[in-house]
Parts: sequence; structure tokens; C-alpha cells
Amino acid sequence: MRGANALYEGHRLILPGIRDRATATCQGCLFCVPIIGREETRLVCLATLDLYLTGERRVPVELQVQDFIWLAGKEALTKAVAKVRPEKQACGFYCPRV
Repeated sequence: MRGANALYEGHRLILPGIRDRATATCQGCLFCVPIIGREETRLVCLATLDLYLTGERRVPVELQVQDFIWLAGKEALTKAVAKVRPEKQACGFYCPRV
């Protein structure tokens, strides 16, 4: 039964407002910033912190790892690093850089 309508299964309806989000990657997002550690620099998603998501604080161009740990803790740092997928589709919090 799965292969009954192969033509219809291959097409998806994408609404006009969602097209930008569907084709966007994390690297083009406002919340994706590099975080600088002692030995390496990685991309981090700041949308995991309500402080930046609500607009209470401006999203910095880059962030020191000590500042992030002071704001959110080590567990939030691991979640934020794991959330960034540079080549793949961005998450629902996607906001284009201006």
C-alpha cells in the first residue's frame, strides 16, 4: 500500500512564509554565534537562552565561553553546541541576520 501513490508522496506543499525557514541553514541565523574557548572556537545557538531569545540582551558577534557558562551553566552549553547543525536546516527559532 505504501507505493500506491508514489507521485503524491514525493511532493510537499510549502507555504510562502515558511519557504525562507525551510531553505535556511544555521549559519545564516542571528542566534548562531562563535563561542571562543581556550583551545577551540565552535558555533553555538543562543536561542536556547531566553535572555537572547526575548530580546532582553542583544546577540553578540562572538562570545567567550566563560560568559556563557556564567549565564546558563555547563549543561546549557553542551545543549547549545549540540543544537547547531551548520549544513542542515535551521530550527524553528531561525531569524535571518540583517
